Amino acid sequence: MTEPIIEVASDDGSGSTARMVSVADVQAVVNVDADASRASLLAASWKLPLVAIGDMESASPMGIWEFTSRPESVAPGMGAGVDPCYRADPEGPLWAVAVAGIYDPPKDSTGYSPTVPMQLTTLGTVQASSATVLMKGMAGFEENWAMYDRHQHEMPVVVVVAEPDSLADCVWFWNARAMRSHSHIDMPILLFPEEAAEHWLNFANDIRFAQIRSKVRPLPDVILVSRSLSDDALHSAAARADLVADPDGSGVRWIMRSPEADGSLTYQVDRGFEPELFRRRWGQAKSNSFHQFTGPSRYDVVLPALPRMPRAALLRLRGEPFDKLPRKDSVAWMITAKGRSKSPLPASWHGDHLQIPVYVPWLGFPELTLSIPRPHEVVSQLLKEATRSNAPSVPGMIGLTVMEQSDISALRDVLVVEALAALKTERTEHFLKELRRLNAGGYPDWLPLEAAKELAQEFGGRQERKFRSATNVLSGWTALDVTPGLETACAQGWVERGLGLDCDQCRLHSFIPLHATSGSAVCPACSAPALYQRENNKKAVEVVYRLNAFIDRAVDNGVLPHLLVVAALKEIDPFTYLLPGVDVVFESDDVKQEVDVFGIHEGKVLAGEVKVKADEFSKNGQIARDVELSQRLGADIHLMAATDVIDDALQDEARELCESAGLELLVLHEAQLRPGLAEHRAARDRRQKPTPTPRPRRGDARASSTPGPEPRL
Repeated sequence: MTEPIIEVASDDGSGSTARMVSVADVQAVVNVDADASRASLLAASWKLPLVAIGDMESASPMGIWEFTSRPESVAPGMGAGVDPCYRADPEGPLWAVAVAGIYDPPKDSTGYSPTVPMQLTTLGTVQASSATVLMKGMAGFEENWAMYDRHQHEMPVVVVVAEPDSLADCVWFWNARAMRSHSHIDMPILLFPEEAAEHWLNFANDIRFAQIRSKVRPLPDVILVSRSLSDDALHSAAARADLVADPDGSGVRWIMRSPEADGSLTYQVDRGFEPELFRRRWGQAKSNSFHQFTGPSRYDVVLPALPRMPRAALLRLRGEPFDKLPRKDSVAWMITAKGRSKSPLPASWHGDHLQIPVYVPWLGFPELTLSIPRPHEVVSQLLKEATRSNAPSVPGMIGLTVMEQSDISALRDVLVVEALAALKTERTEHFLKELRRLNAGGYPDWLPLEAAKELAQEFGGRQERKFRSATNVLSGWTALDVTPGLETACAQGWVERGLGLDCDQCRLHSFIPLHATSGSAVCPACSAPALYQRENNKKAVEVVYRLNAFIDRAVDNGVLPHLLVVAALKEIDPFTYLLPGVDVVFESDDVKQEVDVFGIHEGKVLAGEVKVKADEFSKNGQIARDVELSQRLGADIHLMAATDVIDDALQDEARELCESAGLELLVLHEAQLRPGLAEHRAARDRRQKPTPTPRPRRGDARASSTPGPEPRL
C-alpha cells in the first residue's frame, strides 16, 4: 500500500522518479523482473540497497528488507465472527489485484483467511474501506506526521476508469494511492473497470460512499482519470454514475458544502491530473526522557501501543544528543557499538533519526546501551575511514595549541588580526623570497619547494622579534584605532607590552618586558647604561608591543586565517569542532595533500581551503583541486574562505563545481570573518578626508569691504 512501482523505461532515472522515491520513504529497491545491471544502477543513483524479489525472505543476503512483518502478524481482528477481509484472485483481472492485493497465508496461520469475493462488484465498495488484505497489512504502519502542499479541502475523490488489464492505469492508480496520506489526510482513490459504469448497479453509490467518507466537498467532487479510455467513454461513465459536469472547469477549488448535502456530484475529466506529493514521517511516535552520561548510557525505550507485537521492526531514535552529529554510518556505529548485539544489522541514519533494525522480542528489550561520541572522536573516525593516513600539518599543530591556550574568538575583534600580522617577524616567507631572488625568480633544481619550506622554518627564525609602538604598528591607522586591538591580544597572551631600549655602546635595540624594567635603563646585551625609547618629542617613555615567540611562529606559518574560520563557525554553532590543518594521504595514491580546515559543523562534515588573499583562488585549477579534495574526504560542505573579499565570479565557479560534486558551498570572507572592519575603515576614511574650504560669495566680499560698527563688550 505504501510502496511505489517503477517501470524501467527510458525516463526511469528522471528527477520526478527520484523525488517519488524520496517522498515515499523508500528503504530498499526490490527488483521484480528488470535487468539486474539496470536495477543496480538505479538503486545506486538513489543510494539504496537492492534485493531480488526472490531473496526477500531468504536468509542470504541479509538486509534491511528483512525487517518487515507479514499481515497476519500485525493485523488484529481476523477470524470467525469478525468482518470479512477480501483478496483478489491471482488469475483474475489486473484491476482487482491492484485494488485488493493477492495473498496466501502461511500453512500454520490460524484465524487469518482473506477470501476471494463471489462477485467482483464487492471490490468496488470495500476499496474505500479497510476490508482488503492490502489495508489489513497497514495495521501498525502509520504516519506520525503528514502534510500536503495543498489544503485537505482541495482533495477531490479520484476515480480511475480503465480497461480491466490496463497496466498503465493500474500502475498509475497504485502509485497515486501509495503516495497519498494514509492516516492524516484522506483523498480517496478508486479504480473501476470499464464494465462497472455500464453493468454495476452500485457504481454510483460506491463513488458517493467514498466522497462522504472523505468528509470534504470541493468543486469538482470527482476527478476522472484514464490512460486507456477515451474522453467520450469517461463522460459516458460519469453519466451512468449520476455525475454532473463541473460548469467552471478551471480546476479543483474549495466551496463551503457539507459532504452529505443533497444534489448531484460534480466531475471533471483531467488526464494530466497528478496527486500532490507531500511530506510525511512513518511510524508510531513516543516521547521518552533519558539521562545522558559521558560514555555508555542506558536507554529504557517505552514503545507506543501496538495492536500486536510485530516480528521485526525499525526502531528510530531522534533527540538532542544526535542533533549535531554527522549523518554518517560510521558515526551511527560509534553510537550503537555497545549494543550492536541487539541487532543483526548495523545502525544507520534515516534523516534526523538513528535507525536500528530489531527483531521483536529481543533479550532485555527494550533496553538500549548507546554511547554518544565526542566531537574529536567523530572527526578522528571520519578521517580514518576516508584516508590511508592522516596527521595534523605544521600549521594545524600550531593552531590546535593556540585554540587550547586562548580564546580565538578575540581574533574577530577589529584590527586584532591586522596588528598581529604587522608585528610578525619576517622569517619563512622572507627566507623563501630571498631564495627565489638569488636563483632568478625560482628555486634551485636540487631544492624542491617542500624542502625550501623546511629550511625556512629551521633557519629563518634566527632574527630578533620586531616590536612597535601603537602609533607605528599599522600604517594609516592612529594609536587610538590600534590600541584596543593590541590590548585584546595582550589579554589573550598573544602580545607582550614593554619598553624599547637603544644602546649607544653596542648599537642594539632591545625589548624590555614591563615586568623586567627597572629604575635605571641597562642594556641587556652589554650592560651599559642606556635610555628607554621616548615619544611625543621625546618627552614621555613609549610603550611598545611584541608578539610572544609562539604566536610569532603561528602568524609566520599562516595560521591566523584558519583560526578566524574556526572562530566564526563556532560562533554560529558552538558544537563545531574543526582541525585547522591536516596532512592526508589517500589509498589510491601516495601523494600527501593538506586540507586547511576539516571537521564537523551543524551536524555535517566540512572541509575546505582558506586563503589570506582571495586572488589566490584564481590560480589555474585551484578551486577544482579544493573541491575534489573535499569530496574525497567525504565532506558534506565545501568551505571557501579568505580574509578579504572573494569575487562573485570565483564564488560562481566554486558553486558550479560543488553542485556537480554533490556538495554544499559555504563562502566566508571579510564580512563574516572580520565583523565591523568595513565600518571601522569607512569611519577612518571619513576622518582623514580633508574638509573643503567654501569659496566666498561675491556679495559676501562686497559686504566685508564696508566698515561696520565697532564691536562692543
